[in-house]
Amino acid sequence: TGPERSLLYRLAIETGLRASELKSLTVTAFDFCNNIVIVAAGYTKNRKEAELPVRPETIEHLKVNFAGKLPGAWAFNLPRVYNMARMLRSDLEAAGINPDDNGAGKLDFHALRHTFGTLLAAGGVHPKTAQDLMRHSDINLTMSRYTHTLRGQQADAVNSLPDLSQVDKQVAS
Repeated sequence: TGPERSLLYRLAIETGLRASELKSLTVTAFDFCNNIVIVAAGYTKNRKEAELPVRPETIEHLKVNFAGKLPGAWAFNLPRVYNMARMLRSDLEAAGINPDDNGAGKLDFHALRHTFGTLLAAGGVHPKTAQDLMRHSDINLTMSRYTHTLRGQQADAVNSLPDLSQVDKQVAS
């Protein structure tokens, strides 16, 4: 359903989980007391179990979404992994967003993982923490491939510099 897909996209953006990892999740993968999701080692890229924090607000939405589901049930009713990109594409088009022409490259399901990395950087998260959350073995991958400059960040960076007007006045006198 639309609300379930919206929750899925939210979880992807807030955790950086890959499509195959999201597809593998059952209701019991979520620890509602500690606000974490656990991805079994057999479904992660590095074949190590992943335990990731989930925002409390998202956990509350997940609880509602999972109401009435058995513990071993799939968390989300999803198409095959390779069709998840088609699902996202369809939803973007329905929202009036062209997935092929957004000014920053093609939007596909993996772009949600890039969004996670970019939002971590924009939020001032230490690069090592971002690397750990994204489960990358190399910080360069996290910083050069998965984080992008958001519109306005460069101007904000320059505007954060100290006002040198007083220095100019001192030099002039």
